[in-house]
Amino acid sequence: MDTTTKILELIKKSKNGLTAEALESDLGHSRQYIVRLLSRLISEGAIHKRGKTRAAKYYPGKPTEETNSLQLVKDRAGLSESVVFEEVRKRMQLDNKLNKNALTIFDYAFTEMLNNAIDHSQSKKVWINVEIDHTDIAFIIKDLGIGAIESIKQHFKIDDNFLALEHLFKGKQTTAKDAHSGQGIFFTSKAVDIYKISTSGMEFTIDNKRADELLKDVRQKKGTTVTCIIKKNTRRKIKDVFDKYTGDDYEFNQNIVKINLSKYERLMSRSEAKRLLLGLDEYEVLDFNFQNVGEVGQGFCDEIFRVYANKYPDKILSYHEASDVVRYMIERSRK
Repeated sequence: MDTTTKILELIKKSKNGLTAEALESDLGHSRQYIVRLLSRLISEGAIHKRGKTRAAKYYPGKPTEETNSLQLVKDRAGLSESVVFEEVRKRMQLDNKLNKNALTIFDYAFTEMLNNAIDHSQSKKVWINVEIDHTDIAFIIKDLGIGAIESIKQHFKIDDNFLALEHLFKGKQTTAKDAHSGQGIFFTSKAVDIYKISTSGMEFTIDNKRADELLKDVRQKKGTTVTCIIKKNTRRKIKDVFDKYTGDDYEFNQNIVKINLSKYERLMSRSEAKRLLLGLDEYEVLDFNFQNVGEVGQGFCDEIFRVYANKYPDKILSYHEASDVVRYMIERSRK
């Protein structure tokens, strides 16, 4: 079997693609020779390349048509933001188009804003649009429900739209305390490059690149439309955004991280869980201390002990100092 055939067979057998470096190691030939054969196979349509530089991987067959624009319409009832995110991630090949910082921010912002529409809007449908160009990724999430401003006005008994808008961005205002901390919009608006929300005849834009804000009248009266724009190669780290507005709740020790939750009385939302889990993917053991925590929400427990646990099945998630009520909620989420 000649070297070209061997390369093709190895690539066909690989599940996640092979780098030129891996082929060089397996076959014992120079990198220059391997790359020349790979280029020939690409020109013949036998394989295709994804990515750039030394991290590029080679896959069998011709490349599928690249998707830089995706429109989805989903029934709100029973919709899962994490499932939709994974659909977008795979169909648009986000791992190959965004750097790690941008993908992490997109994950957080997209799932938070979609979750808001699912839990708050009362809309029958949710419209989702994701666009990628040479510098940015942008997403739009739209519903035709009650509207974010109107929801705040009714819940907090506020008559003024501007005052309700101010409440929306305070960071702890929510109309569903059992599911949310109210931090989703607050942190998302600070993590992305541009955040825009249109509702109740108003459009409020936060431009973090220019440190500028703009409020104007728009035609949209019903529902809510949220637009977020993120640079594909952003240097901003979402952990830095969280750290700027929250304290240090972690104690690190080699492959074990101890997460001290004792200063919290209530931990209710997926937003809080995602913030606590951010940056912990490299650790093998996560140990949660629930001392002094009197109440935890289903969303908080589900995000850590089911969603995160299923995503990283090799990790050990342990907890201690939990009250009977907290322990019940944790174990319930594990079933």
